[in-house]
Amino acid sequence: MATTIRSARVPGPRAPLGWRGQALAFLRDPIAFMALLRRQYGELASVQEGYQWWMFAFGPAYNQQVLSDAALFHSVAIAPLTTPPNSALARLTRNLLSMNGDTHKQQRRLMLPAFHRKRVEGYRDAIVALAEHELDTWQVGQQLDIARAMQRLTLRIASRTLFGVDAAGDADSVGRLIDSWMATLESGGVLLLPRDLPATPFRKLLRLSDQLEARVQAVIARKRASPAGQPDVLSMLIEARDDDGVALTDEELIGQASLVFIAGHETSSNALTWTLFLLSQHPRILAELCDELAGVLRGGAPTVEQLARLPLLDRVLKESMRLLPPASFMMRYTTRPAQLGPHTLPAGATVTVSPYITHHSPALYPDPQRFDPARWERIAPGTYEYMPFGAGPHMCLGSTFATIEIKIVLALLLQRYRLELAPGARIDRRVKITMSPRWGMPMHVLPQGSLPRPVRVRGNVRQMVELG
Repeated sequence: MATTIRSARVPGPRAPLGWRGQALAFLRDPIAFMALLRRQYGELASVQEGYQWWMFAFGPAYNQQVLSDAALFHSVAIAPLTTPPNSALARLTRNLLSMNGDTHKQQRRLMLPAFHRKRVEGYRDAIVALAEHELDTWQVGQQLDIARAMQRLTLRIASRTLFGVDAAGDADSVGRLIDSWMATLESGGVLLLPRDLPATPFRKLLRLSDQLEARVQAVIARKRASPAGQPDVLSMLIEARDDDGVALTDEELIGQASLVFIAGHETSSNALTWTLFLLSQHPRILAELCDELAGVLRGGAPTVEQLARLPLLDRVLKESMRLLPPASFMMRYTTRPAQLGPHTLPAGATVTVSPYITHHSPALYPDPQRFDPARWERIAPGTYEYMPFGAGPHMCLGSTFATIEIKIVLALLLQRYRLELAPGARIDRRVKITMSPRWGMPMHVLPQGSLPRPVRVRGNVRQMVELG
């Protein structure tokens, strides 16, 4: 490493095992790690006392500094640093999340029309049909893992609207492949030993990447063979041209399509799962929301116009994604020496910011652990104070799509069923690229007219949400 630039000594924990030991602690539970740093050291802290190569910056001012200056703070790829440059893994992870500078701007401009609000609203009918198909399979009295059910549903919605593939058949096989790929990519074994050696998780990841790339290539080839009028995001990306007539190459399509597909269902499925959990524990709010849905929709599927006439639904979703944001942290690295508060960081230092820590700030959100949708009648947080989809040039392109999708699914589900958490359930967070319940979300399906009873919840979700 280059010589560290002198500046004010960076606060942080003493770490007998060094920064690598701290990295393992962070990977085990990023939220607990960041909350402890914020509590003990304030808005700026290092992974290790005096170590300038990995900093944590908390609060709106630092969120804005780090996320808005895309030239100084580059986005970090989710792939291991030693990814073979000409591998399927490299191509699958070369997308908007990992791109910077002019390349990022050009690719984002090409992709933006596919996520224009009017275009997204056109997917309403497909979302409704797939959600109703999923709900038709449920039975009153059964116990479901709602996390798995929401993942299955959003995977099929993503398959239809983003890729245009058959939601009942191809979606499941692609979904299983993506689930395996993501689980392996996020595993500790890949991060600790990113080497192509026999029987290692990294070799498994390379093999799964080859398989996933082949599936994406096959979908692209089918669309190129019959391009006319296909109403899905991938078809639009294939047809997209910039001002000079330049299109996305197949390699670029592979990376961007993979990102769209993965982000297109993971964020939505986790947001739906956490929202249904919170409503099950707050029956008064649930009853008020169901009254609003009944009054506006009268049992029907919401139109896009009707979604705008459901203010409590909007507040419930905003509050859920404040308390339990699917993306709890983001990383950037410095392209040159950078000033962060009183500290001068060297080029190549990593800086982590956190929507979760920001959303739980008492200065911004009084009683921050409390699920209180009514607070959104009184507050209007700024871009860097509330950022469930990130902020700045790398803000998620699919935020409008996800919001519409989540609202439609909630409106349909809550007009047919109520959900009650299974007694004795343990709800622990699992934080990787997104935050999900580690052991799933076991819930009982109740008839539409009943209200769930709040259940005594075990697990570290109690550290994040005020529960009875």
